[in-house]
Amino acid sequence: MATKENENKIEKLEAQLNLLKAELEYDTVLKKEKKKNKKNANILYQWKAPSRVYQKWDKQKIYTVFLWLLVIIVLLLFIKQYFTIIVVIALGFVIYAMTNYPPHEVEHTITDQNVIWFEKTYSYKDLSNFWFSKRGEYTILNIDTKYRIPARLVYIIEDEDIKKIRNILKEYLPYKEFKKKQPKLSQIIDGIYISV
Repeated sequence: MATKENENKIEKLEAQLNLLKAELEYDTVLKKEKKKNKKNANILYQWKAPSRVYQKWDKQKIYTVFLWLLVIIVLLLFIKQYFTIIVVIALGFVIYAMTNYPPHEVEHTITDQNVIWFEKTYSYKDLSNFWFSKRGEYTILNIDTKYRIPARLVYIIEDEDIKKIRNILKEYLPYKEFKKKQPKLSQIIDGIYISV
């Protein structure tokens, strides 16, 4: 009786082992296929740019923002919203870091099979459209994805590269045009739409 149970356990373990081997082989095949696709992809355009939009704030603007954050914290103390205070402090830290530390430079690539954003590859079938915007002195290429995260890939480009990139991407993705006037909030967050 005990040997029969042991044999059943051994059979179950062998089945699980075979399943794990099959999954491992499948993962290996997928990785080889991805490498093969990367090697076969023709680079259509490649450039280096800052990783994000950067505007250094003067001390007056920083003091004003932190004074407002301090007022909000005091109000939250009165209504005993301690968790929200932590969020406001974290927001203050993010604002300070984003305005005082310049972005690092990253390399972006557009190939005939995909686009590469922060060393991560996105196939054209996972992307929905592209468009250009201007935020401050920066020109931005926006590529909307079919994912929730990231919903949009944001590339900083040079003004003279707009037509080159548009001509390349229009072969693979539709160009997004705003039919109505772009909302103010969108202009602040995404930048002002550039019609090309």
